[in-house]
Amino acid sequence: MKLIVISAVAGVLSFSAMATVYKCEQNGVVTYSQIPCSDDAEETGYTTDGNLSPANQQQPAVQTESPSETLARVRDVLVKRDLQQEITRLKGDKARLQSRRDIEITKLRQSKLKANNNLAGAVWEESVSKEMAAIAAQYDTDIQAVDSEIDRLSKQLRRL
Repeated sequence: MKLIVISAVAGVLSFSAMATVYKCEQNGVVTYSQIPCSDDAEETGYTTDGNLSPANQQQPAVQTESPSETLARVRDVLVKRDLQQEITRLKGDKARLQSRRDIEITKLRQSKLKANNNLAGAVWEESVSKEMAAIAAQYDTDIQAVDSEIDRLSKQLRRL
């Protein structure tokens, strides 16, 4: 139905745009009009069609995609966009986890430097080392989970 209306409007517009231009001279003033102003009006070689002859007219676009195909294509585009946004968010989460891990380990490393060169200092230094290893393992596990989710989403994105 839309195609019929568009075709009808295009036909009316192209018909009305193809008016002839007349040159008239009244009281020494030359004017141009689509309507002859007098019996001696001269028809010019110009038209107001702007090169819109029926052969040059652009045909209305023919719909080649069904509505369900269009919806499926739009859905795929939206799913891809959402996946890319989620991957970007997860990459940011991973960077924040790595930064926090590095900050905590640096703090522990700096406190480890204050250990005394005696038995108590050695025991305390060993406990700080164990704490550093535990923190590293915790963050590495969290980072690995984020990496796995990024990989899963990336594979899903490639399949689309």
